[in-house]
This record gives sequence, C-alpha cells and structure tokens, in this order.
Amino acid sequence: MLQELLSLLILATFILINAALLVGRFLGAITGMTWRKVLRLDIPENEKKSWEKLYTLVWLIVGLWAFWKLWGWSLTRVAAAVFGFLAFRSGANITRTLVYSLHDRKVIEGYTEDSRTLEVIARATRFSLLIEGLFVVSFALIYKTLSITFNPSGRSASAFILYLWLAGLIFGLLFGWFMAKNNRGILMRNAIATVGFFALRKGKRKADETVKSAKRLPDRLVPKGPKKDE
Repeated sequence: MLQELLSLLILATFILINAALLVGRFLGAITGMTWRKVLRLDIPENEKKSWEKLYTLVWLIVGLWAFWKLWGWSLTRVAAAVFGFLAFRSGANITRTLVYSLHDRKVIEGYTEDSRTLEVIARATRFSLLIEGLFVVSFALIYKTLSITFNPSGRSASAFILYLWLAGLIFGLLFGWFMAKNNRGILMRNAIATVGFFALRKGKRKADETVKSAKRLPDRLVPKGPKKDE
C-alpha cells in the first residue's frame, strides 16, 4: 500500500510539472511564431520540415505500444504505463534538441561573431535539456516502486522503461543528424532566443540604413551652383 501511494505521489508531481512545462513551451513557441510573422523576420527555412511529422508519428506509436504493454489496474501499473508512454519521447527529445541546437548555433555563427548572442542561445538549449532531464530524475525516484514484473518472462517495468528511454536517445540522435545534414535552415525557428536574435539583427540593419540615409541628406540639401560657361 505504501509503495502504491508513493508511486501515485511521484506520478502526480511528475505529470503536473510536465504539464506546466509543456504549456510554457507551447506558449513560448506560439510567441516566437507570432513575433516571427509580425516582424516578418527573414529566418532561414528548415529545408526538411516535412520530416518532423515522422518524428511525432514514431514516438506516438512507440509510446502507445509501451502504454498498452504496461497498463494494469493498480497505481503502480498506471504509473508504469504513463512513464512508459513518455520514456521514448523523453530520450529522443534530449538528443534531438542537442543536435538541433548545435546545428542552429553553427548557422547563426554565419550571421554574427558576437559570443554573447551565441551564449544566450546556448543557455536556452541547456534549459530545454534540463526540462527533459526531469524525466530521468523522476524515473530514478520511482525506479524501485516500478520494479514489478509485467510478463511471464519476468521482465520488470523499470527495466523496460529504461530500454525505451535509451532507444529514444538513439532515435533522437539519428533523426537529429538526418535533419541537420546538408540543411542550411534553422531547425528551431520558433525558439525565443533565435527569434530574438533575428529581430535584433533586422532592427540593427534598419538603424544602419537610417544612419546612412541621414548622412547623405545634407549633400542633397546643398544647392548646386550655376553651371560655368565653357
């Protein structure tokens, strides 16, 4: 009974935190997309964006299969099923985000040599990886609680979830490498840090053009003298 209550507590905390982070990430993406369209920013297009649907399809299929395999009418089995559903996606998100960020940083380096700008983008990436790392911490806390067998061969739910997470790491790495290879576009176009960089870049270019126009203005205002007779 104590194990089931513990699993319920950890599961509820994990789901609430993930829900809050998911909403925050969604709102951040919507904000980035909105500002990108309103400011009409010229951000290099992801040349393989149609393949992103495959990523979502794969983790959903694997997650639903894991959920079905682990489901049972007890709190520990429910907790195991939820963690199983999210395990593959969590592992894949870590390596995909890492590869995407390295690729985008390299593309942005072509637009600026400002190390401070690149560091802001790196910080945003580290925060995203920290969010995904929450799964690992939560799973470590509930590992012993999920040490239940769910099939005749004696395989434990915790080991099965760990295998799913590791498989996700490999899939995310391969998918990220495929997306980044020979891709001249930005892979995380709605990231606030990326949108902010291109917005500042556009503002700076307009300011420079205004200054150049202002410098040429006095020359246009000076009256031209009468032409000398030859």
